[in-house]
Amino acid sequence: MPEPAPIRVCTFAGASSLPLFVAAERGLFTAAGLDVELVATRSSDELMSGLLDGRFEIVHAAPDNFVAWRDRTGAEITAWIGGTSGPVALVAAPEVATVGDLRGREIAVDAAASGFVSVLRKILRGAGLAADDVTFAPLGATNLRFEALREGRTAATMLTLPWSILAAETGFRVLATQHEILPRLQGSCGASLAGWLRDRAPLADAYLRAIVAALTWAYRPDREDAVRRLIAERYQIETRHAEAVRAALLDPVAGWPPSAYIDPVGLELVCALRTENGAPPGAPPAAYYTLEPYGRVLGLGLTGTADQG
Repeated sequence: MPEPAPIRVCTFAGASSLPLFVAAERGLFTAAGLDVELVATRSSDELMSGLLDGRFEIVHAAPDNFVAWRDRTGAEITAWIGGTSGPVALVAAPEVATVGDLRGREIAVDAAASGFVSVLRKILRGAGLAADDVTFAPLGATNLRFEALREGRTAATMLTLPWSILAAETGFRVLATQHEILPRLQGSCGASLAGWLRDRAPLADAYLRAIVAALTWAYRPDREDAVRRLIAERYQIETRHAEAVRAALLDPVAGWPPSAYIDPVGLELVCALRTENGAPPGAPPAAYYTLEPYGRVLGLGLTGTADQG
């Protein structure tokens, strides 16, 4: 029996990475013939630069990062694994009652020009705030921004699970959510360099099979208790919070699709939002993702782009 093939995967530590943790802990990567090293990143800059310099073969993040970095560097960064379309929330200090109250305040972000900042800008515009009415402070990953919010070092930030739940329960204000303004936006997905996807297609297919197997396991009704325990243990949170996280991640609308499928409409919305924010993509939306692995693994008959299905 051949040795498992090594793959280095970089992701954020948030709950949206749950299928990756399930695949690792349940031995599903090993069963697929892979030796997967999961690396938790401190920022999207670290994650994306690691993809470009070859430290990681696969990265999971907000697809806005993939569009921005592909346009800026010319590297063929290609999204090919789906993920959640939320939930992401703008959470503020207790004294901040409305989005408009953020005028003149500092908001912590992962990176100032990509990621969830695109959603944040739309939320701010909806409240009548221009980009220069607030200050963006790049602090990195969600857990780091959550700590900054708790310690009073920032007025607000965009939070994912489980930190958005923990913040709301301890007195911080949820001012707006992505779902309220862009319910179908592709909030997270996985990407690789096009050359790796082309040259190592069997490894990509094996990885996708493992993720789908993890989702199949997590979606089974008789696995609810096990998923709750995994979430509670990983994030050191109470069972009731773990249930809220589990329900959100497996929500039929905003959660992980059981097939880990990328929503072409969701990717189009990512590109449209960048255009709305004054940073139009340099290529059509279909240039930033591929559906080919689904055709090979799931037999969907897809050939690579939304208009070729």
